[in-house]
Amino acid sequence: MSLPGITKTQMVEIDRIMMEEYHIPVELMIEHAGSNLARLALILSPDDSNYQVIVGSGNNGGGGVVAARRLKNWGLNAEIFIPRGFELLRTTPKKQLDRAQRLGVEIFEGLPQLSSRRDENQMILDCYIGYGFKQRVDKISDKVFSLLSHMNNIISLDAPSGLDVTTGENISNIHPIATLTIAFVKTGFFNVSQEALGELYIVDIGVPSDIYRFRIGIDWSLPYQMESLEKLQESFRKSPLQKVVIQQKSERENPSWDIVADFS
Repeated sequence: MSLPGITKTQMVEIDRIMMEEYHIPVELMIEHAGSNLARLALILSPDDSNYQVIVGSGNNGGGGVVAARRLKNWGLNAEIFIPRGFELLRTTPKKQLDRAQRLGVEIFEGLPQLSSRRDENQMILDCYIGYGFKQRVDKISDKVFSLLSHMNNIISLDAPSGLDVTTGENISNIHPIATLTIAFVKTGFFNVSQEALGELYIVDIGVPSDIYRFRIGIDWSLPYQMESLEKLQESFRKSPLQKVVIQQKSERENPSWDIVADFS
């Protein structure tokens, strides 16, 4: 199986098609992403871990709120931190936050304190910003990136915060143990070291394969094969959460990605 990456622009178009043409609300897609982030956090963390979820004001933050709610439902300690505060939350993450609050998740404005000691049971879910990141003067984001760059045991949702998913330019210096990307692998991931992503996983949020085939302008010339989409869908039938390997080609060949066959 050999699949290409997609750009930020293509991901924006995927979201538009899902919402406007198929009437699949972003809230439903966020629920799928956040639930599987919680599941991945359980897979990768020690028993009885504590989870600090750092959420942004947009949909990536909404996925983090869902993850915190699910972890709380499973009897685990999950706290939500909102660096930009409650007032700047968009409509969908604000609704998710209300649900989490009603279920007893502790919620704080600002950022957690950086501990001077390494705690293997402390897991950080980086849900500050995903594919929507663009570089700009932003003191709050600078504080988030600085804090995360000094933290251990980070799992990032969609992309490590501060990484341009189209080019791979990375201004945050975050080193997650894993990244759970949403729907499809992004082109920028081909241009960064494994240290910048950690282990790479993908979550199915229900995007039909025909969108990738015909709608967003993917060049399916070799080494990419449309048949690989069928194999991807077969993997998603087994589990919406799959592990990914980036296949770095020679300078004359395009990079690609594949599903790790023994993960489900």
